Formats: sequence, C-alpha cells, structure tokens
Amino acid sequence: MRIVVIDDEKIKRITMTDALHKAGYNVESFESPIAALAHVEKFGSDLVITDIRMPHLDGFEVLQKVKNISPGTFVVMITGYGTIQSAVEAMKLGAYDYLTKPFSLDHLLLLVSKVKHIMELERENVNLKEKLTQIYSFHNIIGKSRVMQKLFEQLNTISKTEMAVLIEGESGTGKEIVANAIHYNSPRKDKPFIKLSCAILNESLLESELFGHVKGAFTGAIKEKKGRFELANGGTLFLDDVDDIPLSFQVKLLRVLQEKEFEKVGGVSPLKTDVRIIAATKVNLFEKVEKGEFREDLFYRLKVIPLSLPPLRDRKEDIPLLLEHFAKKTGKNEVKFSKEALDVLTEYNWPGNVRQLENTFCRIIAFSDSNVITKEMLPQDILLKKINFQTMDFRDSEKISLDKLIEEVEASAISWAYKKSKGNQSQAAQLLGIKRTTFRDKLLKYDIK
Repeated sequence: MRIVVIDDEKIKRITMTDALHKAGYNVESFESPIAALAHVEKFGSDLVITDIRMPHLDGFEVLQKVKNISPGTFVVMITGYGTIQSAVEAMKLGAYDYLTKPFSLDHLLLLVSKVKHIMELERENVNLKEKLTQIYSFHNIIGKSRVMQKLFEQLNTISKTEMAVLIEGESGTGKEIVANAIHYNSPRKDKPFIKLSCAILNESLLESELFGHVKGAFTGAIKEKKGRFELANGGTLFLDDVDDIPLSFQVKLLRVLQEKEFEKVGGVSPLKTDVRIIAATKVNLFEKVEKGEFREDLFYRLKVIPLSLPPLRDRKEDIPLLLEHFAKKTGKNEVKFSKEALDVLTEYNWPGNVRQLENTFCRIIAFSDSNVITKEMLPQDILLKKINFQTMDFRDSEKISLDKLIEEVEASAISWAYKKSKGNQSQAAQLLGIKRTTFRDKLLKYDIK
C-alpha cells in the first residue's frame, strides 16, 4: 500500500512517517504540497494524508487535484479542532475521513488499516467480477458446430440490448447458462442477476417470491420479505420454466412488465422496478397460447427477442468438444475416449441433451480407473437403448402419423424408465435426462401405472 503524507510541520510529518514505516507501509512524505502532487501524478498513490492549512496550496486544493489525477486514491484530511466543519465539507468533496489534532498514532494506524481493508475488498470484488465474466463468456458456451456459431453471433448482439429475451429449448440444452452469459456481457453486468424457477410453484408462492410480502400479510409471514423484482432492481431477472406460470397469475406479471411497478403481498404502496427480463421455456409457448393456456399479450411481452437453443441431437459434432470440456471442468484432463466409445455416444440421441451427457460423463469416470474410456465402459442404458429407426419398415404404409409415432416411442421410453427404477420417479427421470416434474407429467399423459 503506497501512502503520501503532506504536512508543513516537520516534527508531525516525521512522526507520522516513522509510525507508518514501522507498520509496514510504503510511505513518502512532503513538506510542499506541490512536490507531493508531482509525485502522485508520476508514481501514483493509494492513500494521501494531508493537512488542511498549508502555505501555497491548502488541503482542499490538494484534495481536488488528487481526485483529478487519480479518482480511486483515498484522501484523509488533518484538521485542527476549530476547523472540523472544514474537514466535513472536504468529505463531501470526496475525502475518505479526517483526523483531528491532536491525534494518537494508534488512531492514525487504525484509520489507515480501514482504508487498506476497503482496498482489499474492492480488489476482490473486481477480481470476482472478472472471474464471473470469464466463466460466462460466450466462448465457454461450448460448441463449434454451425448452429452454435450462429448462436454466438446472436448472443453478442442480444447482450448489448435492454430488451426482454425468451430462450426456447428442451430440458438440458443450457438455457440458464445462456441467460448467465447474456447478463454478464450486458451493460447491467455489475448489477444483480436474480433467478427464479417457476416450476411447481402455485400462485400464492409465486406472488410472494416475485413481489415479496410485508410482515403479517398471511399466516407464517413473520417478517417482511423482498421479492425477486426488488432484489433484481437495476439488473436482470431470469424466469426459468416460464411456461409453468399459472394462467391466473399471468395477468399480474403482465402488469409489472407494462407498468414497471408492483406491490408486495399485503402492501399498499407501489414499488418501482427497473429490471431486464430473460425468460426460458422448455415447450413451444405459442402452442400454449393457441390452446388458451398462456396469455397472448404476456407471450409477446416476453418474446421481444426470441432465442432458440438447439438440442444436442442437432449438433452431435460438438459431443467430443463437450466431453473435453467436462474433463477439464472435473479436473480429469487426462481422460480420453476411444473411437468406438465416441461413435456410440455420437449415435445416441440424448433426450436429456447436454445435461444428460454431462451426467453420463460423471457416471463413467466415477466407476473407471482408466484414463482411456472404451465402449465397454459406457452405461448399459446408452449401449442397449439406442433406437435404430432404420429397422422400422414403412414401405407398405399408405399414411404415417408422425405425432403418433413419436408419442409411441416416448411412452415406451417412459414405461421402460419407470420399470427400471422400480417406480422411483426421480431415478427414472435421471435415466432419461429430464426433470422429475417433466417425467411425472409424461406418466399422467400416457396413463402409466
């Protein structure tokens, strides 16, 4: 930590300088404020400690010039008892604090220690933001396929705007990762990024989570709670599984997006909100609009900028690259896959998309001591449950219902997973690489007991 001390009284200047040197700080002291400013301009300084009353240049002028040279430099003013009001005015102009004469060296060292602590926190904050920016940069959304390169181009443009984004994609395609990337590459990257999954939340829970509630608003509301809109103010709010929002609640969300204000549950005063909305859906939301299950006006409010994420089966050339990424992510850089193993993994259709591929990778390395993964080491459900559509003979068919065919295959897969897991829905969902709630919906859809 570099410190500059400015005081025209020699004894006080030397006393402060010696105490700071003994405490381990890098200190330069000056009798002349002009010489001190020249030093700061040439070499910089983390902290300037300056007297207010000095010949040629007073402390106020020193403060202004230091802030012009280096806005991030802390300035502490030294004042006599009769000029405390002046020191307070100096703080309004940007000084960090002041010392009143006479002051002890312990007081001085304590104040400098506080400045050092603040500097360390600010440095950690900067490093964390840089790390987050690096983690969620577009280049860490893995893919070299044509569809992914097109996606990167879209993300680069979308991130610079303030408009709402609707991310459409199957479960496991990485919608949350993309939402992170959009926020941390946007003008709002230094502001909050708040997430909420709308799945399996009823209307009352959803209202409390989004808008917050006041104390006593309902049974169990023992204290006031901030909602996601309030927490995200100035930043970005990511609404995952927006297709699961109850129809009865959708009008309340629409009002917030239109009016940019909301009321807490049990509250009476409206609160302003400034958030960018990124929503994600795992189903075709427009189909829900046509069925009357989703409000059309809310749909268009959310889908100002549409973004479609490709399923893994449409970018299988990215699978080797993704496996390399998972190896680095888990610290298993030495793990490689044989050609035969890669062929099997590439032929598989991955209904659970990238999430299923990552889970499969983790399962493989957990049960293998070898750095080379062969075909025989792959999970049995991957090896045995590949669907070979080429064996289906449609030559004598006059008409084929594709929707019915897909439903038959899906129903068969759901039934297989349910039996294999002995009725455990969570395990069955993992076998298929989908969410438990999605698996439960499929059970009901196909009336599988």
